[in-house]
Amino acid sequence: MLIVSGTVKQRYGRIAVIMFGASVYALFWLGLVQYGYLQVTTPAFPVLIGIWIAGLFALLLADGVRQERFEASALTLTKAVWCNLGVVATALLVPHPVRLLILVAPLFGILYSALLLDRRQMLFVSLVTWLTYLGGNLLLIRYGDTDFAFEAVIAVAFTVMLAAMAYMAGEVTALRSAFDRRRDRLNKAMEQLAELAMRDELTGLYNRRYIMEVLKRQKALADRGHVGFTLCYCDLDHFKQVNDRFGHLFGDRVLHDFADLAAGVVRSVDFVARIGGEEFLMILVGADADTASNVAKRLGERTRQMCAVPVDGPGDEAFRLTVSTGIATFKSGERVEDVIQRADQALYRAKSEGRDGIIIEA
Repeated sequence: MLIVSGTVKQRYGRIAVIMFGASVYALFWLGLVQYGYLQVTTPAFPVLIGIWIAGLFALLLADGVRQERFEASALTLTKAVWCNLGVVATALLVPHPVRLLILVAPLFGILYSALLLDRRQMLFVSLVTWLTYLGGNLLLIRYGDTDFAFEAVIAVAFTVMLAAMAYMAGEVTALRSAFDRRRDRLNKAMEQLAELAMRDELTGLYNRRYIMEVLKRQKALADRGHVGFTLCYCDLDHFKQVNDRFGHLFGDRVLHDFADLAAGVVRSVDFVARIGGEEFLMILVGADADTASNVAKRLGERTRQMCAVPVDGPGDEAFRLTVSTGIATFKSGERVEDVIQRADQALYRAKSEGRDGIIIEA
């Protein structure tokens, strides 16, 4: 059974619409010729019309291809100008009753372009449309059998209608621009809210809620035979003394500095979260226990070198910030809660065995 993709269907649909439009346009011209409405008989005229139709085909077909050389707005501007040139030229070659009817098309074309183009581009389309009509009208007066006064009245009327339509299109463009700015601000605000929902406000790391979602996704990948992961459950040693001696503001600064250290020892594919208080969790994607141990060692060394708490401890000994870490590698089939519990148990052992150490849970 032949399955046609959505892109192919869209392309064939675009071609069908183009062919239908070209057929209607050709029938329109044949009708003008049949009933003697055309005012020219030069052989060059069909050639010019053919060139215009070919250009219109090329522009419409280019819309179905992703523009790598041209921006979408530039292509839309070109189509608007090209279409209005052809319509205005057509209007200049037919008698006045039909001309007035045809000249309505470029007016609505300008209004439609306001939905896709900015104000300057829309005004450019309006100016080209007006200059095309003005130049063609002057040529008719100079070389054709026309009434100058009547052509001048038509030209003034078309200029007024064109100016009014350009003004309305400008208002539409302004409203669209305002809507786009508000939409961008709303999208930015939504992104910020989403970021706040997954980030810890103090440290900027992921929060507990988001890291649990990450663990569920990583477990699903590991259960399907994809990459596994290892947890490092970290806890700052004697952190209560920092808050008790120097206040919570200083303690918050210490937590923020440690969070920067933790984020700096992992890869871009890994995750670091603040679970609560002075507890942190690192998810090392695709890492085994030995790799996780090396990461924890680097974190411990940098934490001792941080010297974020330059105070004297009991017995006038220098007090340095240290971290204890428990490590557990995910086993296929176990629950997320189980691997967290094993890492927590390893952390408890590291605490009970003197702190500033690393324990790997089998």
